[in-house]
Amino acid sequence: MHEGTWTLSDCPPAGQAELVRTLGISELTAAVLLRRGYSDPAVARRFLDGEQPPHDPFLLGDMKAACAHIRAAVEQGRRICVHGDYDVDGISATALAVLLLREFGAEVVWHLPSRFDEGYGVRSETLARLADDGCGLVLTVDCGITAVAEVAEAKERGLDVIVTDHHRPAETLPDCPIVATRPSVYPFPELCGTGVVYKLGQALFGVDSEVPRRHLDLVALATIADVVPLVDENRSFAIAGLRALARTGKPGLRALMQSASVDPAAADAGAVGFRLAPRLNAAGRLGHPREALELLLTEDEAEARRLADSLEELNRERQAVEGRILREAVAQVEEWPPERRARRAYAVAGADWHEGVIGIVASRLVERYHRPVVLIAGTDGDWKGSGRSIPTFDLHAALGACAGLLGRWGGHRAAAGLSIAEENVEAFADAFAEQAAAVLAEEDLEPLTSIDAIVTRGADLSLDLCAELARLAPFGLGNPAPTLLAPGCGLAELATVGDGKHLRFRIRREGRDGGSAIAFGQGSRLDVLRPEALYDVAFRLEENHWNGTVAPQLVVRRIFAAAPRYRELHAWLTAEWKKPEAARDAAARAIFTELGVVEGGPRRDLLESRRFRELLAAEPPLAAAA
Repeated sequence: MHEGTWTLSDCPPAGQAELVRTLGISELTAAVLLRRGYSDPAVARRFLDGEQPPHDPFLLGDMKAACAHIRAAVEQGRRICVHGDYDVDGISATALAVLLLREFGAEVVWHLPSRFDEGYGVRSETLARLADDGCGLVLTVDCGITAVAEVAEAKERGLDVIVTDHHRPAETLPDCPIVATRPSVYPFPELCGTGVVYKLGQALFGVDSEVPRRHLDLVALATIADVVPLVDENRSFAIAGLRALARTGKPGLRALMQSASVDPAAADAGAVGFRLAPRLNAAGRLGHPREALELLLTEDEAEARRLADSLEELNRERQAVEGRILREAVAQVEEWPPERRARRAYAVAGADWHEGVIGIVASRLVERYHRPVVLIAGTDGDWKGSGRSIPTFDLHAALGACAGLLGRWGGHRAAAGLSIAEENVEAFADAFAEQAAAVLAEEDLEPLTSIDAIVTRGADLSLDLCAELARLAPFGLGNPAPTLLAPGCGLAELATVGDGKHLRFRIRREGRDGGSAIAFGQGSRLDVLRPEALYDVAFRLEENHWNGTVAPQLVVRRIFAAAPRYRELHAWLTAEWKKPEAARDAAARAIFTELGVVEGGPRRDLLESRRFRELLAAEPPLAAAA
């Protein structure tokens, strides 16, 4: 495993002390908040308090016009069709829209496209069929923002259309009311598709109405599963929605949690993202998403159990198919010649791969090779691709630059989908790699672990601190679980558990015990790590419930070789700072300037930063002086 390196941003001591004093929290938690931008005590307090007042739904796109069209359709008795998508967000958005429109008095039907027959988005053929079937209004959810021609054709047939979406628009927008995060003056443009529908519900029923609020379980499910930033309004949705999920009255959600072995009272973002969402997604990945939607909508307990059991079987099948494709994709990359392996973005294709799981496998390859990946599956007609990216690379923009080689394509900065003719696959792989080479530096391909706080010697890694850090939950994109770093540690009692898969040990600092640690999936490093060496251990502090006891545990993310001769360097820098200006080494003076050393000596957190290590390596005079 290539551990890469770690980085630590500045943390002003005065601001840290103010948060500690004002909020009554530990220095570690204050450091985490500061590094995440919560320097104002009032703003930090609101973040810790959790759910906040909602934004005005009428700031979201053409909300007023959309509500008027829906009211008119209901008053005129016209049937409304909700057109969704086949992932968790699209399925949840469809369910939410159907439930809200029913309560609003509408006659509602729904349409979910098949990944294999229709593909992503709104198709003219579908809208034509809905018009012929007597629908008067189509409400798109989690799709439609780029369906310019399709909406125009639908209007010619007399079909009214409202688009609700959260994806990136093209230069031209559909000619209809659009309720979307972009373009919009809405203060928080990071809602998922289901979040947008929830805001439509607030606009229809009133912000304080209990009608949309009783469906926050669906909003939390989609918000977490669609990996949108869990800050601002999404944080409120997730917090309130997880509470609603714990006491949900929906038979389908209860049956889903039972089949996934999720305790409703303990359901958190991890349970949603890793246990509930994959089962709902399995329907659209291997078959048709209707079973997942029917599960969310059913009011029959027996039907809910039957559908949940069916999704469980599909999920097991999905895992098997995914595992096979992952092995084959890795084998293909490992067989490439060195010059192709050195590319800064990969496009990998297989003629017999299942298009329903290639997005998941692309994510696994990104984790393994730490570069953007597009995985392409052979299908009848155009082949289908799904891409995932790294933080420093805009996948959507890169596909735009390669659009001449693609059929349909779209998505986000971090994830996107496409269709492509088989004969264009190799040319696309070359062009995609060229886009990455123009944007990414070699260091962008190095795994980089962001540290939220340094654990000072003597810090109390207690259950109280676990509880305090848990106030920052729910965790996900934009608000990850805090990563702490214990620098210069010895690793004692090294052993493997779980049939050799995982590594267990205790950390020691200056002869004192620092706590029990578990490194999942790192059992193979047992023979590499040396008890006499020092390491920087990046971890997340969590409660460990075992055998009737609860204790703090360090859940290790990365183990880095400690900075060379750290203590000697720190002592030398401290002494060097005290010398008269004229006597200081020029290299040391440059380092002092860049690290922002202030009167009183070098700051410990800056000396433990990635930038200090870079300067150390680049300045032989400093290393020699130490």
